Amino acid sequence: MSVDTLSLARELRAADLAGPQAEAIAAAIGRAVTEGAATKADLESLEHRLSTKIEAMGTRIEAFRSSMLVWFIGTQVTVGALIVALVKL
Repeated sequence: MSVDTLSLARELRAADLAGPQAEAIAAAIGRAVTEGAATKADLESLEHRLSTKIEAMGTRIEAFRSSMLVWFIGTQVTVGALIVALVKL
C-alpha cells in the first residue's frame, strides 16, 4: 500500500497547518504505512511455508490414523480371544 504524501501534505497545509509540519506529518504517515506492510513476495513466501507445513501435518495425521487402526484391530482380536477363552471355561 502506498501513500501519496505530497497530496497529504497539501491537504494538511490547506487545513492551516504550517508547511514544514504538514510535510513532516505526511512523511511520518507514509513511513508508518509502508514499513509495516507485507509485500507480495512476503505473502508468497508465507503461502509456500504454510503449504509445506500443512502437507507435513497431513502426512503425520495419516501415520497416526494407521497406527490407531492397527491398535484398534489388535484390541478387538484380544477381546475376541478373551471371550472365546471365557466361553470354553
